[in-house]
Amino acid sequence: PPMLIQPFIENAIEHGMMHKKGPGRVFVRFTLNGKRITCEIEDDGVGREKAWEVEYAKKGKHKSLATEIIRDRIAVLNKKLKQKIRLSIIDLKPEAGGSTGTVVRLDLPYMLD
Repeated sequence: PPMLIQPFIENAIEHGMMHKKGPGRVFVRFTLNGKRITCEIEDDGVGREKAWEVEYAKKGKHKSLATEIIRDRIAVLNKKLKQKIRLSIIDLKPEAGGSTGTVVRLDLPYMLD
């Protein structure tokens, strides 16, 4: 479905990379496993917690609507689909503490009309 992946790539750049010192990287991977496509968007940015702290310091109460809107869209699509779309967001953290980025994983049914 359109506009499921783009907002997460935009968030990785806007929130993960913008607040990072030095260069950052965003990886977008697609994998076909049988009748499912997995899309992973991974960044090595500051992480969701640090990005939220920076946004809160700048703007006061900051509430990201992009993820909430995507979750709502997935819920609507899942009512129509036999195979469900699954979304997971994983905060990457090194063993010593601190954040090293985020992985967003969309697990989509592979369907041809």
